[in-house]
Amino acid sequence: MKRIITLLVCMAYLILYAPGVWGLPYLVVEPAFQERVAWDVNPAGMLVSVYDLDHNGKADFYALRVVIASFYSERGLVSVARSYPNHPVFFVNYGDVNFYYVADVYPLFYAIDVNEDGIWDLMYKDASEDGVNGNEMFYESPSGMFTSNIAKF
Repeated sequence: MKRIITLLVCMAYLILYAPGVWGLPYLVVEPAFQERVAWDVNPAGMLVSVYDLDHNGKADFYALRVVIASFYSERGLVSVARSYPNHPVFFVNYGDVNFYYVADVYPLFYAIDVNEDGIWDLMYKDASEDGVNGNEMFYESPSGMFTSNIAKF
């Protein structure tokens, strides 16, 4: 009888309280490029891809890649992309010429804006630049919402 009661209590706990834990801001795999809502190049020379994971019109996930090449060219996007296989290529159209940004295949940093206020709350660094696979480390909390203690989770 004690086992049944213990089992029921554990099941009730998992059903009632665990969903709140499952919603914590852990790192997720970067969505497909087609799902990005914006992109920009920051002053540090990193290309920032912006995503809205919950589709509410507010950005909440960012992937930051190192720009490996940037240049003006009259060539088209397809031609430039062939020169850099597997690398994301972004461009700004300036009439007759485009300015191209070619970035690393995988991001160096991932950022999460938990409360969607425009200030990043969590940053993870992927020193191996091999995609999200578990070797990413907590980097910082620019908003101050989290401390370095999160690295112990």
